[in-house]
Amino acid sequence: MPKLYFRYAVMNAGKSTQLLQIAHDYEVNNNEKILAVKPASDTKADNCIIARIGGDMLRRKCDFLIQKEENWLYDEVMKHPETKVVLIDEAQFLSRENVFDCARIVTQLNVPVICFGLKCDFRGEPFEGSTYLFALAQDIEEVTTRAICRRSSKPTKATVNMRLVNGVPVFRGGQLSIEGKNNVLYEPVSLKVFMDMFIKDGNKYGGDY
Repeated sequence: MPKLYFRYAVMNAGKSTQLLQIAHDYEVNNNEKILAVKPASDTKADNCIIARIGGDMLRRKCDFLIQKEENWLYDEVMKHPETKVVLIDEAQFLSRENVFDCARIVTQLNVPVICFGLKCDFRGEPFEGSTYLFALAQDIEEVTTRAICRRSSKPTKATVNMRLVNGVPVFRGGQLSIEGKNNVLYEPVSLKVFMDMFIKDGNKYGGDY
Protein backbone atom coordinates (compact mmCIF):
# COMPACT_ATOMS: atom_id res chain seq x y z
CA MET A 1 0.00 0.00 0.00
CA PRO A 2 1.28 3.52 -0.80
CA LYS A 3 2.23 5.63 2.20
CA LEU A 4 2.82 9.21 3.20
CA TYR A 5 6.45 9.45 4.30
CA PHE A 6 8.18 12.21 6.25
CA ARG A 7 11.98 12.23 6.26
CA TYR A 8 13.39 14.97 8.50
CA ALA A 9 16.81 16.24 9.58
CA VAL A 10 18.77 19.44 10.16
CA MET A 11 20.09 21.49 7.26
CA ASN A 12 23.02 20.12 5.27
CA ALA A 13 22.18 16.58 6.34
CA GLY A 14 21.65 15.20 2.82
CA LYS A 15 17.84 15.38 2.53
CA SER A 16 17.81 16.87 -0.97
CA THR A 17 20.59 14.51 -2.06
CA GLN A 18 18.47 11.56 -0.97
CA LEU A 19 15.46 12.95 -2.82
CA LEU A 20 17.44 13.35 -6.03
CA GLN A 21 18.80 9.82 -5.69
CA ILE A 22 15.27 8.42 -5.37
CA ALA A 23 14.21 10.43 -8.43
CA HIS A 24 17.17 9.02 -10.36
CA ASP A 25 16.33 5.46 -9.34
CA TYR A 26 12.71 5.74 -10.46
CA GLU A 27 13.46 7.49 -13.74
CA VAL A 28 16.73 5.99 -14.92
CA ASN A 29 16.71 2.55 -13.36
CA ASN A 30 12.97 1.84 -13.55
CA ASN A 31 11.86 4.16 -16.36
CA GLU A 32 8.95 5.44 -14.26
CA LYS A 33 7.38 8.89 -14.04
CA ILE A 34 7.91 10.90 -10.86
CA LEU A 35 7.02 14.40 -9.73
CA ALA A 36 9.80 16.28 -7.93
CA VAL A 37 8.41 19.47 -6.39
CA LYS A 38 8.77 22.01 -3.59
CA PRO A 39 6.66 24.80 -2.05
CA ALA A 40 6.63 28.07 -4.00
CA SER A 41 7.62 29.94 -0.83
CA ASP A 42 11.09 28.37 -1.02
CA THR A 43 12.78 30.75 -3.44
CA LYS A 44 16.27 29.34 -2.99
CA ALA A 45 17.57 28.21 -6.39
CA ASP A 46 14.38 29.59 -7.96
CA ASN A 47 12.39 26.65 -9.37
CA CYS A 48 15.06 24.01 -8.80
CA ILE A 49 15.88 21.43 -6.14
CA ILE A 50 19.57 21.57 -5.31
CA ALA A 51 21.95 19.42 -3.31
CA ARG A 52 25.62 19.96 -2.53
CA ILE A 53 28.13 17.11 -2.44
CA GLY A 54 31.62 18.32 -1.69
CA GLY A 55 32.27 21.20 -4.04
CA ASP A 56 29.71 20.05 -6.59
CA MET A 57 26.04 20.98 -6.86
CA LEU A 58 23.31 18.70 -8.13
CA ARG A 59 20.33 20.49 -9.61
CA ARG A 60 16.94 19.41 -10.89
CA LYS A 61 14.14 21.62 -12.15
CA CYS A 62 10.89 21.17 -10.24
CA ASP A 63 7.96 19.76 -12.16
CA PHE A 64 5.95 22.54 -10.52
CA LEU A 65 5.99 24.75 -7.43
CA ILE A 66 3.35 24.02 -4.80
CA GLN A 67 0.80 26.72 -4.01
CA LYS A 68 -0.75 26.81 -0.54
CA GLU A 69 -4.43 26.71 -1.51
CA GLU A 70 -6.70 23.83 -0.50
CA ASN A 71 -6.95 21.08 -3.14
CA TRP A 72 -4.25 22.74 -5.29
CA LEU A 73 -1.65 20.00 -4.89
CA TYR A 74 -4.16 17.17 -5.23
CA ASP A 75 -5.63 18.68 -8.40
CA GLU A 76 -2.15 19.18 -9.89
CA VAL A 77 -1.12 15.57 -9.29
CA MET A 78 -4.43 14.46 -10.82
CA LYS A 79 -3.20 16.00 -14.09
CA HIS A 80 -0.34 13.45 -14.15
CA PRO A 81 -2.04 10.03 -13.88
CA GLU A 82 1.15 8.21 -14.88
CA THR A 83 2.97 9.39 -11.73
CA LYS A 84 4.49 6.60 -9.63
CA VAL A 85 5.73 8.73 -6.72
CA VAL A 86 5.63 12.36 -5.56
CA LEU A 87 8.83 13.72 -4.01
CA ILE A 88 8.59 16.95 -2.02
CA ASP A 89 11.63 18.96 -0.93
CA GLU A 90 11.54 21.65 1.80
CA ALA A 91 8.30 20.13 3.07
CA GLN A 92 8.38 22.22 6.24
CA PHE A 93 6.99 25.06 4.10
CA LEU A 94 3.86 23.14 3.12
CA SER A 95 0.56 24.49 4.38
CA ARG A 96 -1.89 22.43 6.41
CA GLU A 97 -4.00 22.16 3.25
CA ASN A 98 -1.02 20.86 1.28
CA VAL A 99 -0.37 18.09 3.82
CA PHE A 100 -4.00 16.99 3.73
CA ASP A 101 -3.70 16.95 -0.07
CA CYS A 102 -0.67 14.66 0.33
CA ALA A 103 -2.82 12.33 2.42
CA ARG A 104 -5.51 12.38 -0.27
CA ILE A 105 -2.96 11.61 -2.99
CA VAL A 106 -1.81 8.56 -1.03
CA THR A 107 -5.23 7.23 -0.05
CA GLN A 108 -7.33 8.15 -3.08
CA LEU A 109 -4.86 8.11 -5.97
CA ASN A 110 -2.71 5.29 -4.54
CA VAL A 111 0.48 7.26 -5.18
CA PRO A 112 3.17 7.36 -2.46
CA VAL A 113 4.34 10.80 -1.32
CA ILE A 114 7.80 11.20 0.21
CA CYS A 115 8.41 14.51 1.98
CA PHE A 116 11.81 15.82 3.08
CA GLY A 117 12.14 18.73 5.48
CA LEU A 118 13.04 20.30 8.79
CA LYS A 119 11.10 19.69 11.99
CA CYS A 120 11.54 23.16 13.55
CA ASP A 121 12.84 26.62 12.76
CA PHE A 122 15.74 28.67 14.16
CA ARG A 123 13.58 29.72 17.13
CA GLY A 124 12.77 26.14 18.11
CA GLU A 125 9.22 26.65 16.80
CA PRO A 126 7.53 23.98 14.65
CA PHE A 127 6.83 24.64 11.00
CA GLU A 128 3.23 24.29 9.83
CA GLY A 129 4.12 21.65 7.24
CA SER A 130 6.21 19.59 9.63
CA THR A 131 3.55 19.76 12.33
CA TYR A 132 0.92 18.21 10.09
CA LEU A 133 3.33 15.71 8.57
CA PHE A 134 4.16 14.44 12.05
CA ALA A 135 0.42 14.15 12.63
CA LEU A 136 -0.56 12.40 9.37
CA ALA A 137 2.49 10.66 7.90
CA GLN A 138 2.42 6.86 8.18
CA ASP A 139 6.18 6.49 8.02
CA ILE A 140 8.37 9.02 9.88
CA GLU A 141 12.13 8.72 9.99
CA GLU A 142 15.12 10.91 10.69
CA VAL A 143 17.46 11.04 7.72
CA THR A 144 20.72 9.35 8.63
CA THR A 145 23.06 12.25 9.07
CA ARG A 146 26.63 13.03 9.93
CA ALA A 147 25.82 16.66 10.67
CA ILE A 148 28.06 17.52 13.60
CA CYS A 149 27.83 20.57 15.84
CA ARG A 150 31.06 22.44 15.27
CA ARG A 151 30.56 24.59 18.36
CA SER A 152 30.63 21.67 20.80
CA SER A 153 33.80 20.86 22.71
CA LYS A 154 33.60 17.28 21.41
CA PRO A 155 31.86 15.76 18.36
CA THR A 156 28.11 16.00 19.00
CA LYS A 157 25.20 15.31 16.69
CA ALA A 158 23.44 18.44 15.41
CA THR A 159 19.68 18.27 15.91
CA VAL A 160 18.51 21.91 15.47
CA ASN A 161 19.35 24.83 13.22
CA MET A 162 20.61 28.22 14.36
CA ARG A 163 20.20 31.35 12.24
CA LEU A 164 23.19 33.66 11.85
CA VAL A 165 22.90 37.22 10.58
CA ASN A 166 26.29 38.73 9.77
CA GLY A 167 27.76 35.79 11.68
CA VAL A 168 25.79 36.50 14.88
CA PRO A 169 23.19 33.99 16.24
CA VAL A 170 19.66 35.45 16.28
CA PHE A 171 16.42 34.11 17.72
CA ARG A 172 13.93 36.73 16.58
CA GLY A 173 12.53 37.42 13.15
CA GLY A 174 10.27 35.91 10.53
CA GLN A 175 10.20 32.17 10.13
CA LEU A 176 11.00 32.25 6.43
CA SER A 177 14.35 33.77 5.53
CA ILE A 178 16.26 32.10 2.70
CA GLU A 179 19.91 31.28 3.33
CA GLY A 180 22.32 33.45 1.39
CA LYS A 181 20.05 36.50 1.29
CA ASN A 182 20.33 39.53 3.62
CA ASN A 183 23.51 38.06 5.16
CA VAL A 184 21.54 35.10 6.55
CA LEU A 185 23.21 31.74 7.12
CA TYR A 186 22.10 28.64 9.04
CA GLU A 187 24.26 26.37 11.16
CA PRO A 188 23.28 22.90 12.47
CA VAL A 189 24.03 22.72 16.19
CA SER A 190 23.39 20.48 19.18
CA LEU A 191 20.45 21.17 21.47
CA LYS A 192 22.82 22.20 24.30
CA VAL A 193 24.58 24.78 22.15
CA PHE A 194 21.23 26.05 20.87
CA MET A 195 19.79 26.44 24.39
CA ASP A 196 22.96 28.05 25.76
CA MET A 197 22.81 30.67 23.00
CA PHE A 198 19.02 31.01 23.27
CA ILE A 199 19.09 31.74 27.01
CA LYS A 200 22.09 34.04 26.66
CA ASP A 201 20.08 36.04 24.14
CA GLY A 202 17.32 36.47 26.74
CA ASN A 203 14.73 34.34 24.95
CA LYS A 204 13.81 31.93 27.72
CA TYR A 205 10.79 29.98 26.49
CA GLY A 206 9.82 32.50 23.89
CA GLY A 207 10.07 36.15 23.15
CA ASP A 208 8.86 38.96 20.95
CA TYR A 209 9.03 37.42 17.49
